[in-house]
Amino acid sequence: MAKTFIYVILLLTGVNFCILQGQTPKKTNLEVLEQDISGELEKFFYYPDLNRDIQFVFYVTSVSKEKNEKKFIESVIKKTAEKNRLKISFSKDEQMLSSDSVYNKVNIGIVKLKTDYTKFVKNQFLGDKSIQRVVTSELSIEITTNRDILSVKDSILTGYKDEIPYENFEEFESSEYHFTQSIPPGISWLETIIFPAVIITVSAVAAILFFTIRSK
Repeated sequence: MAKTFIYVILLLTGVNFCILQGQTPKKTNLEVLEQDISGELEKFFYYPDLNRDIQFVFYVTSVSKEKNEKKFIESVIKKTAEKNRLKISFSKDEQMLSSDSVYNKVNIGIVKLKTDYTKFVKNQFLGDKSIQRVVTSELSIEITTNRDILSVKDSILTGYKDEIPYENFEEFESSEYHFTQSIPPGISWLETIIFPAVIITVSAVAAILFFTIRSK
């Protein structure tokens, strides 16, 4: 009788720990945003009307007024400018920009930086689970000369979608940047409440029977 219960426990608790080969992306949510935004931003530096030999002065704002959003975009700008060998600086106040020197004035408005875990891609009962990751951004961009002659007025829109493991989705997030975080889909009540309760009950009964049989 005790052996029968032990077999039942093993059957109920057996979990298939398969590795999602080729499905785990190398890039974090932050790295995805950085790569996509940098690629789009780079295009604007090569507009025909822009003089790339003079300095680019950036003024970055955020609709949500999140300091970390601004910090992140400024870091992306620095890396992109360094890659393209551009001279850049940042202005804390748009009114502080001087008209005495010659430069390109770049206003960037952060409309959206967001991560979503939209649905389960794989959802095996007590087995492999993966979720769909969607990382998006929206920024406005306006580039003028210091004489307010408009060169560029456009938007940066990015969207990235793939599949990541449910078990360790938090490893793709950054604790510093809230826009890299999101809540995944919920696991069924059967898997989170009922099944564990059954396991505990069966385990308790099996343990009692095991020690009862041994004591006889």
